[in-house]
Amino acid sequence: MKRIAVFLSILAIAITGCEKEISKNVDQAKIWTYYELHYNEAENKTYATATFRFSNQNGTKLMLSDPSTATVDGAELEWQSENGYYRNEFSGLKATASFNWVDLDGNSYTNEIELRDVNFPNPVNNLLFSDSITSFMWAGLPLDSNESVSLTIDGVGETDRRIFSIDTLGATTITFDSLALSQIDSGMVSLVLDKRYSPELLEQTERGGLIIGRYQTDTVQALLTD
Repeated sequence: MKRIAVFLSILAIAITGCEKEISKNVDQAKIWTYYELHYNEAENKTYATATFRFSNQNGTKLMLSDPSTATVDGAELEWQSENGYYRNEFSGLKATASFNWVDLDGNSYTNEIELRDVNFPNPVNNLLFSDSITSFMWAGLPLDSNESVSLTIDGVGETDRRIFSIDTLGATTITFDSLALSQIDSGMVSLVLDKRYSPELLEQTERGGLIIGRYQTDTVQALLTD
């Protein structure tokens, strides 16, 4: 009986996460907004995404009702019904973007974001990791306000994936949890750096929101030894 109850709880959460509504059915001032500009170096593509939710970041996703609009740099964002968000795709690196949303009450919200890059030290083919090391230094500027950097390490084992991150002002290195690192199988591992910049929204509803510029590097290989 306990297993059934747990399963039903998980199912309810999953269904809630997939729920979508149309924006004309909610108070426009209670719409929470999320904007993201994401460059994926491995794909050499940039994605501009806008998500609208009722009340907060966990609320029901909203499809905008006409004549409400969402644009990036003046181009209308395309509705992705399967995921419940608006997204446009760009070839190559798009370093900046200006998002605009006009709600059903005629209020216009404009927010701008930029990407801040991060890289692996050169030459990357000489990277060697040991489970006894304590930190990793990226190539790039120290962290500024509202920035963070994460390093994902993924090995051959099914449970090897680990993410190490830092958001300390002025930081230039990521500190490893030695226990977490030692739990990754030795051998070749994949590494990805991800730098995020998340300033305050300049224009928002009473429910607020988030805006993120995300620069994700290509995957590099390194040898992890005992």
